[in-house]
Amino acid sequence: MFEIKLDGNMSIHEQICSEVARLISLGVLAPDEKLPAVRETAKALGVNPNTVQKAYAALEKSGLIYSLPAKGSYVAPDGKAAEAVKKDAADALKAAMEKAAETGVTCEEAHDLVNEIWGKKGEGQ
Repeated sequence: MFEIKLDGNMSIHEQICSEVARLISLGVLAPDEKLPAVRETAKALGVNPNTVQKAYAALEKSGLIYSLPAKGSYVAPDGKAAEAVKKDAADALKAAMEKAAETGVTCEEAHDLVNEIWGKKGEGQ
């Protein structure tokens, strides 16, 4: 279900978190849908179960999933998971903007990039 690269730039647990968030945002994983068990996921990916558990714990901390003792982990209900994905994206955007500002990217250049991404050139938004 999850796709990771064992030789990727991101750690395995970060890749699992990112993949689950992506699947939630695309609607592939629905609210209250049960995630694969930690051991099942670890075996399928060829990684240590502790790595998967660490990813699930991070996803739970960010509000994307919730766990029920002895029952497993589930996608957060209703819009909570989508809001968590949006918050994580906003946090990443803020960090990237702060780094850009520190390296000399001007507000105008950043604004141009925002307009380019959202396709609103010339609208003043």
